[in-house]
Amino acid sequence: MGFAQENGYVPNDIETIISEFRENINTQFGTTYTVESFLGTNFYKYFYALAQRVQKNEIKTSEIFQKLQVYITLINESISRPVNTSPGIVEKLEAEGYIASVKPMVDADAGKVHICIDTDEEAEDYDDIKLALCTLISQITVGGSVTQGTETEAIVLSNGQSFDFKYNLPNRIPTWLRLTITLSENNMVVVGSPDDTKLLLLNNVLSLYRLGRNFEPQRYFSVLNAPWASEVHLEYSFDYDPDEPESATWLDEIYDADYDDLLEVSLETIILEEA
Repeated sequence: MGFAQENGYVPNDIETIISEFRENINTQFGTTYTVESFLGTNFYKYFYALAQRVQKNEIKTSEIFQKLQVYITLINESISRPVNTSPGIVEKLEAEGYIASVKPMVDADAGKVHICIDTDEEAEDYDDIKLALCTLISQITVGGSVTQGTETEAIVLSNGQSFDFKYNLPNRIPTWLRLTITLSENNMVVVGSPDDTKLLLLNNVLSLYRLGRNFEPQRYFSVLNAPWASEVHLEYSFDYDPDEPESATWLDEIYDADYDDLLEVSLETIILEEA
């Protein structure tokens, strides 16, 4: 059974295994069987069944090795991304059902961990949620790191000592979106209804955007979403007032977000214009 760096152990085919048997028989018994003359001999009949069993075992060995490779890869990934790193903290909180972000580390923040968690601070059981979150943070942040934030709970560790563990709530930014669609002169399909188009845009935003990420308008809607359009243009505004729409500032460049920024969009804050 051969070994390749990319594919691991590769089982031999029946012909290769039979050929190895034939060469060993020639060596052992002083015979001169060739590939052609070996066919039909009693040796061939006997060793063909054995070759099948050898190949079956090699296939099983190859499968085991592939599973071992997958296991080693997963272990290496978990080692290279321990839970107390920024991605590890985010993934652990996400596994518990919470969307979170962590402030990128800079020299000025050495020893400090800034975590932001998107949770409903208006919920009736928020005190219980806050305690559960701070308890979880105490378990996934490395010793010696001091968590930062406005939401805090004193957690007793396994050694009996009590420490404050903290996190921040999102900086929620009410956001208006304006989608301008230019109808294609070559359009041969039914034009989508305004409500359906706005709902599609909202779903795209909700699936691609999250707490702490840059807001990238060009990612959330394209002509692929509106095959009746020749061009689409998405803008956002933080100061739009329905009573004074002319005074609004509309932007289409990428919004460079802080780790705790959360742009909030709803169907009611989406404007659709057709050109």
